[in-house]
Amino acid sequence: MHHMYRIKLTAQAKKELKNLKVVYQIAIAAAFEDIKENPFISKPLTRELSGRFSYKMSVFRIIYTVNESDKTVQVLSVGHRSRVYR
Repeated sequence: MHHMYRIKLTAQAKKELKNLKVVYQIAIAAAFEDIKENPFISKPLTRELSGRFSYKMSVFRIIYTVNESDKTVQVLSVGHRSRVYR
């Protein structure tokens, strides 16, 4: 049986999400559903961001890590692509 992952948001990700317009919050919530089903659909990051994934959604990015042992996805950052990689 296929087990879905659980999404956990860091304090920073919660704050970033809250500061976005509601229309973007809704779109990001839909993206979380995709990530819960298969967190490995996103692009793995490299160099200093190694171990993290980036889910692309128009100009937005969701940066997260995956813990396979407890089936959780920890969202580290949510926002415009010009800001999330910093």
